[in-house]
Amino acid sequence: MTRTAYGCFLLVLLLAPIEAKAQLRGHGGPVRALAVSADGQSAISGSFDTSVIRWSLTRNAAEQVLRFHDGAVNAVAFLKNGGIATAGDDKRIAVWIAGADRPARVLSGHEAPVVALAASPDGTALASGSWDHTVRVWSLRDDSVRVLEGHQQNVNGVAFTPEGKLVSAGYDATLRIWPLTGDDAPIVVTLPTPLNSVAVAPSGDIVTGGPDGKV
Repeated sequence: MTRTAYGCFLLVLLLAPIEAKAQLRGHGGPVRALAVSADGQSAISGSFDTSVIRWSLTRNAAEQVLRFHDGAVNAVAFLKNGGIATAGDDKRIAVWIAGADRPARVLSGHEAPVVALAASPDGTALASGSWDHTVRVWSLRDDSVRVLEGHQQNVNGVAFTPEGKLVSAGYDATLRIWPLTGDDAPIVVTLPTPLNSVAVAPSGDIVTGGPDGKV
Protein backbone atom coordinates (compact mmCIF):
# COMPACT_ATOMS: atom_id res chain seq x y z
CA MET A 1 0.00 0.00 0.00
CA THR A 2 1.43 3.35 -0.97
CA ARG A 3 0.82 6.58 0.86
CA THR A 4 -0.97 9.52 -0.69
CA ALA A 5 1.11 12.68 -0.99
CA TYR A 6 -0.40 15.64 0.78
CA GLY A 7 0.42 19.32 0.41
CA CYS A 8 3.00 20.98 2.65
CA PHE A 9 0.47 23.53 3.91
CA LEU A 10 -3.07 23.39 5.22
CA LEU A 11 -6.13 24.87 3.54
CA VAL A 12 -8.88 25.93 5.94
CA LEU A 13 -12.19 25.77 4.08
CA LEU A 14 -15.63 27.21 4.63
CA LEU A 15 -18.50 24.88 3.84
CA ALA A 16 -20.13 27.45 1.54
CA PRO A 17 -18.87 28.82 -0.67
CA ILE A 18 -16.12 26.23 -1.24
CA GLU A 19 -13.04 28.39 -1.12
CA ALA A 20 -9.92 28.61 1.01
CA LYS A 21 -10.36 30.76 4.10
CA ALA A 22 -6.67 30.65 4.97
CA GLN A 23 -3.42 28.90 4.16
CA LEU A 24 -1.50 27.79 7.21
CA ARG A 25 2.15 27.38 6.32
CA GLY A 26 4.82 25.87 8.52
CA HIS A 27 5.52 22.23 7.74
CA GLY A 28 8.62 21.33 5.78
CA GLY A 29 7.12 18.24 4.21
CA PRO A 30 3.78 16.71 3.18
CA VAL A 31 0.99 16.95 5.78
CA ARG A 32 -0.13 13.49 6.83
CA ALA A 33 -2.67 14.03 9.65
CA LEU A 34 -5.22 16.64 10.76
CA ALA A 35 -7.62 17.11 13.67
CA VAL A 36 -9.84 20.01 14.73
CA SER A 37 -10.82 20.73 18.34
CA ALA A 38 -14.44 20.30 19.40
CA ASP A 39 -14.87 24.06 19.80
CA GLY A 40 -13.47 24.76 16.35
CA GLN A 41 -10.84 27.13 17.71
CA SER A 42 -7.73 24.99 17.17
CA ALA A 43 -6.27 22.43 14.82
CA ILE A 44 -3.30 20.09 14.97
CA SER A 45 -1.37 18.66 12.06
CA GLY A 46 1.27 15.98 11.67
CA SER A 47 3.76 15.81 8.84
CA PHE A 48 6.33 13.69 7.09
CA ASP A 49 8.82 16.29 8.42
CA THR A 50 8.37 14.57 11.85
CA SER A 51 6.77 17.64 13.46
CA VAL A 52 3.36 18.39 14.94
CA ILE A 53 1.94 21.92 14.77
CA ARG A 54 -0.86 23.30 16.91
CA TRP A 55 -2.73 26.03 15.02
CA SER A 56 -5.07 28.82 16.11
CA LEU A 57 -7.99 28.88 13.69
CA THR A 58 -9.08 32.27 15.01
CA ARG A 59 -5.73 33.89 14.22
CA ASN A 60 -4.76 31.58 11.34
CA ALA A 61 -1.32 31.14 12.87
CA ALA A 62 0.87 28.46 14.40
CA GLU A 63 0.83 28.45 18.20
CA GLN A 64 3.30 25.65 18.92
CA VAL A 65 5.63 23.31 17.04
CA LEU A 66 6.19 19.94 18.71
CA ARG A 67 9.03 17.54 17.89
CA PHE A 68 9.37 14.07 19.33
CA HIS A 69 8.79 11.35 16.75
CA ASP A 70 11.62 9.64 14.87
CA GLY A 71 9.79 9.54 11.57
CA ALA A 72 6.63 10.73 9.87
CA VAL A 73 3.71 11.73 12.10
CA ASN A 74 0.77 9.76 10.72
CA ALA A 75 -2.05 10.43 13.19
CA VAL A 76 -3.13 13.13 15.63
CA ALA A 77 -6.11 13.48 17.97
CA PHE A 78 -7.47 15.97 20.47
CA LEU A 79 -8.13 14.64 23.97
CA LYS A 80 -11.02 15.68 26.17
CA ASN A 81 -8.79 17.43 28.73
CA GLY A 82 -7.29 19.79 26.14
CA GLY A 83 -4.25 17.65 25.49
CA ILE A 84 -3.40 15.88 22.26
CA ALA A 85 -2.09 12.50 21.10
CA THR A 86 0.28 11.92 18.20
CA ALA A 87 1.59 8.77 16.54
CA GLY A 88 3.97 7.90 13.77
CA ASP A 89 6.31 5.69 11.83
CA ASP A 90 8.41 5.17 14.96
CA LYS A 91 5.61 2.91 16.34
CA ARG A 92 5.11 5.20 19.35
CA ILE A 93 2.17 7.22 20.61
CA ALA A 94 2.88 10.44 22.49
CA VAL A 95 0.35 11.96 24.88
CA TRP A 96 0.83 15.71 25.41
CA ILE A 97 -0.59 18.01 28.08
CA ALA A 98 -1.83 21.31 26.65
CA GLY A 99 1.06 23.77 26.37
CA ALA A 100 3.84 21.26 27.14
CA ASP A 101 6.79 20.90 24.80
CA ARG A 102 7.52 17.25 25.71
CA PRO A 103 5.13 14.29 25.95
CA ALA A 104 3.67 13.54 29.35
CA ARG A 105 3.50 9.86 28.42
CA VAL A 106 4.75 7.62 25.64
CA LEU A 107 2.71 4.53 24.77
CA SER A 108 4.76 1.73 23.22
CA GLY A 109 3.79 -1.73 22.03
CA HIS A 110 2.91 -1.57 18.35
CA GLU A 111 5.36 -3.39 16.09
CA ALA A 112 4.83 -1.30 12.94
CA PRO A 113 3.90 2.31 12.08
CA VAL A 114 0.85 3.68 13.89
CA VAL A 115 -1.43 5.37 11.36
CA ALA A 116 -4.71 6.04 13.19
CA LEU A 117 -5.84 7.45 16.54
CA ALA A 118 -9.22 8.11 18.14
CA ALA A 119 -10.21 9.30 21.61
CA SER A 120 -13.22 7.72 23.30
CA PRO A 121 -16.31 9.88 23.85
CA ASP A 122 -15.83 9.83 27.64
CA GLY A 123 -12.16 10.81 27.35
CA THR A 124 -10.85 7.80 29.25
CA ALA A 125 -9.35 5.79 26.40
CA LEU A 126 -7.33 6.19 23.23
CA ALA A 127 -7.55 3.75 20.32
CA SER A 128 -4.74 3.21 17.83
CA GLY A 129 -4.52 1.36 14.53
CA SER A 130 -1.26 0.05 13.13
CA TRP A 131 0.30 -1.68 10.18
CA ASP A 132 1.12 -4.53 12.57
CA HIS A 133 -2.52 -5.60 11.91
CA THR A 134 -3.67 -4.80 15.46
CA VAL A 135 -5.91 -2.30 17.19
CA ARG A 136 -4.95 -1.22 20.69
CA VAL A 137 -7.12 0.52 23.27
CA TRP A 138 -5.08 2.40 25.84
CA SER A 139 -6.45 3.54 29.18
CA LEU A 140 -5.61 7.21 29.73
CA ARG A 141 -6.06 6.61 33.45
CA ASP A 142 -3.37 3.99 34.03
CA ASP A 143 -1.77 3.24 30.61
CA SER A 144 -3.09 -0.32 30.59
CA VAL A 145 -3.76 -1.62 27.09
CA ARG A 146 -6.13 -4.03 25.40
CA VAL A 147 -4.92 -5.57 22.13
CA LEU A 148 -7.62 -6.37 19.55
CA GLU A 149 -6.58 -8.91 16.92
CA GLY A 150 -8.32 -10.21 13.84
CA HIS A 151 -7.39 -7.97 10.93
CA GLN A 152 -5.22 -9.77 8.35
CA GLN A 153 -3.72 -6.61 6.86
CA ASN A 154 -2.85 -3.05 7.90
CA VAL A 155 -5.34 -1.31 10.18
CA ASN A 156 -5.74 2.11 8.57
CA GLY A 157 -8.58 3.71 10.55
CA VAL A 158 -10.19 3.70 13.98
CA ALA A 159 -13.18 5.62 15.33
CA PHE A 160 -15.53 5.45 18.31
CA THR A 161 -19.30 5.35 18.02
CA PRO A 162 -21.37 7.72 20.21
CA GLU A 163 -22.18 4.84 22.57
CA GLY A 164 -18.52 3.90 23.00
CA LYS A 165 -18.05 0.97 20.63
CA LEU A 166 -14.88 0.97 18.55
CA VAL A 167 -14.82 0.69 14.76
CA SER A 168 -11.70 -0.32 12.83
CA ALA A 169 -11.06 -0.37 9.09
CA GLY A 170 -8.43 -2.59 7.52
CA TYR A 171 -6.70 -3.12 4.21
CA ASP A 172 -8.06 -6.68 4.45
CA ALA A 173 -11.40 -5.18 3.28
CA THR A 174 -13.06 -5.70 6.66
CA LEU A 175 -14.80 -3.25 8.95
CA ARG A 176 -14.89 -4.45 12.54
CA ILE A 177 -17.14 -3.16 15.33
CA TRP A 178 -15.69 -4.01 18.73
CA PRO A 179 -18.01 -3.95 21.80
CA LEU A 180 -15.14 -3.28 24.31
CA THR A 181 -17.23 -4.63 27.17
CA GLY A 182 -17.43 -8.30 28.05
CA ASP A 183 -16.02 -11.00 25.82
CA ASP A 184 -18.31 -10.57 22.81
CA ALA A 185 -16.67 -11.06 19.42
CA PRO A 186 -16.60 -8.09 17.05
CA ILE A 187 -19.10 -7.68 14.26
CA VAL A 188 -17.16 -8.18 11.02
CA VAL A 189 -18.39 -6.66 7.76
CA THR A 190 -16.52 -7.58 4.57
CA LEU A 191 -16.57 -4.93 1.87
CA PRO A 192 -15.63 -5.16 -1.84
CA THR A 193 -12.40 -3.20 -1.48
CA PRO A 194 -9.54 -2.62 0.98
CA LEU A 195 -10.25 0.20 3.43
CA ASN A 196 -8.06 3.26 3.98
CA SER A 197 -10.17 5.24 6.45
CA VAL A 198 -13.25 5.29 8.64
CA ALA A 199 -15.36 7.97 10.34
CA VAL A 200 -18.44 7.84 12.56
CA ALA A 201 -21.11 10.53 12.38
CA PRO A 202 -22.84 11.87 15.54
CA SER A 203 -25.88 9.84 14.46
CA GLY A 204 -23.79 6.67 14.63
CA ASP A 205 -23.59 6.16 10.86
CA ILE A 206 -20.26 4.63 9.81
CA VAL A 207 -18.49 5.91 6.70
CA THR A 208 -15.52 4.18 5.06
CA GLY A 209 -13.31 4.95 2.08
CA GLY A 210 -11.00 2.82 -0.02
CA PRO A 211 -8.70 2.86 -3.04
CA ASP A 212 -11.60 2.28 -5.45
CA GLY A 213 -12.54 5.96 -5.12
CA LYS A 214 -15.85 5.19 -3.41
CA VAL A 215 -17.19 6.22 0.01
